[in-house]
Amino acid sequence: MPAASDPIVVRHERVLGGRPVFRGTRVQVELLFENLAEGYSLDEIVENFPTLDRADLQVALAQACEALKRAAPNVTEPKATADARVPR
Repeated sequence: MPAASDPIVVRHERVLGGRPVFRGTRVQVELLFENLAEGYSLDEIVENFPTLDRADLQVALAQACEALKRAAPNVTEPKATADARVPR
């Protein structure tokens, strides 16, 4: 059993061409995001991919959120869009 400090997402050059996968599996990380975008719950994803662990999926989501926050560009003015406008 992996230690809690072991990485959840790993790459191995000889596994799926080095694409990020969940440790100990051949399940690509993008599957999590694709399934969530299609409306599947974490429980449904684990049911369909029993090699995945729900707690690992939650950690991966939290790590992805942090990575997005770090990668977001700093802009001086937000771009105005129809959805972002506040009614007056």
